[in-house]
Amino acid sequence: MSEAREANADAGRHASSKDADQWRRCFIALAPDAPSRDALAALDVPPDARRVPYAQLHMTVAFIGAMSFAQGEALSGRLAQRAATLASPFPAAPVTRIECWPARAQPRLMVAVLPMSEAFTALDWGVRSSMGEVGLSLDARAFRPHVTLARFTRDARAAPPAADGDGLPPLRFTSLVLYSSTLAKQGAKYEALASVTL
Repeated sequence: MSEAREANADAGRHASSKDADQWRRCFIALAPDAPSRDALAALDVPPDARRVPYAQLHMTVAFIGAMSFAQGEALSGRLAQRAATLASPFPAAPVTRIECWPARAQPRLMVAVLPMSEAFTALDWGVRSSMGEVGLSLDARAFRPHVTLARFTRDARAAPPAADGDGLPPLRFTSLVLYSSTLAKQGAKYEALASVTL
């Protein structure tokens, strides 16, 4: 399952000497299948928002932050073990709302919201357990199933009202991915360190 050894070499080539022994800005996410990406990418976004690139659409399950290579290797193995206990295939999930977070008056994100389910609860527990087993701090934020569709500019002051997600098909997720993120002028660039098929 793990591509972490190859990612070690890549990360070492691109990281500064300060970061040579760890990955930065890591997180764990569900990756949607192509039809789900197509449906999400077809949604309109406001003119003062930057659409998330097609290939980067995902559902964040947990933020990690900095992580050593050894922890990355260990976490990859734990996630593979946990994934084997989940329902297969992972159940499709409906989109209930399209919302702007944290508020319409000062929006930062446009998101597709999905309801919490038994499958998501089991996944959240498995991810958090895996993180704890390899010595990583747990994300203090509660898991709220959603896919970020767009990010608003800093000067955005208003956003469209929330809308029902009735026109969207249920979303399907094909893999659980361990990512690292690098900030750039064009936005964040994600690198998949390891991936587990669901």
